[in-house]
Amino acid sequence: MADEKPSDPSPDPKSISATDPLTVPLLDGGVRERLTARFGAEIAAWLDGLPKVLEALAMRWRVELGSLIPRGSMSVVIRCGLPDGRSSVLKVSPDRVRLAAEAAALDRWTTAHTPSVLEVDESVGALLMEAIEPGIPLVESLVYPDTETAANLLLALHASGVPDPSYLPLARRVANLFNSGTNPYKRHPELLDLIPRELYERGRQLATRLAVRVPPTALLHGDLTPTNILDGGVQRGLVAIDPAPCLGDDLAFDAIDLVLWQADDGDMIASRAKLLAPAIGVDTGHLVEWCTAFAAMTALELAESPNAPPNRVQTYLTLAAQAPGDA
Repeated sequence: MADEKPSDPSPDPKSISATDPLTVPLLDGGVRERLTARFGAEIAAWLDGLPKVLEALAMRWRVELGSLIPRGSMSVVIRCGLPDGRSSVLKVSPDRVRLAAEAAALDRWTTAHTPSVLEVDESVGALLMEAIEPGIPLVESLVYPDTETAANLLLALHASGVPDPSYLPLARRVANLFNSGTNPYKRHPELLDLIPRELYERGRQLATRLAVRVPPTALLHGDLTPTNILDGGVQRGLVAIDPAPCLGDDLAFDAIDLVLWQADDGDMIASRAKLLAPAIGVDTGHLVEWCTAFAAMTALELAESPNAPPNRVQTYLTLAAQAPGDA
């Protein structure tokens, strides 16, 4: 379910002047490649016009533009400095609707487990938020969180989120994920031999059946992958970024990636679910069902990656095979 890529350390933004147009960071080939893969060739015009947008935002919000954070296929992300010396992160996306929903959700969560929103401009799809320190994503640190730490994050998001009716219901979020999740098949048709489309569709059917039962009475993060979970230090614990907010009172959905990530075998998945489920107040079997539904998609994403561990791909395929054919 991961949409984003890990970030790299950035230089000190204090050394850059926000009023100098030459300080607008160069949109390198990596940025263009990632966004083109997501939005298509038509994104070129948006990218070409982005430097002027960034310059205007920097002057209006009085931020010093630093270097690009090379993460994500949905947006351009830049580390910035504030006048008071604090660090911040500027995110600009051509998908203005999604970014507006993300900003609204972050602004309404009243927990230290999400970053504070500093500025928003929906007209250009821009969001300025506090930088999390040390801010290393789980996918980069490769440190698997203990059960209590993971549960604290999930429970804080569940308890403090505001379920605005404008957000998509969970069933729509699930449908969108499974629709976009087929893109690896288009880029690498040979993956059909490893992850048959029939297996993928069985996961979709199971996920749909689970989602339609969920009442829209709570806010879910919607994209709680190891890439979108940062180390917030001793005081804050784990911090969630980049939500794709949706409505559904089923915390098991947001726990899927934490259970599946780096799992070397089925016993590890079962053990994690057995520990995490009661800690967040859900049934263990129900959490395993959600993981089963997304196992084929997870296998497909991993198999597309260079140097993917074959044993982990096989672990997800074995779990995916447990999805009923008539779900």
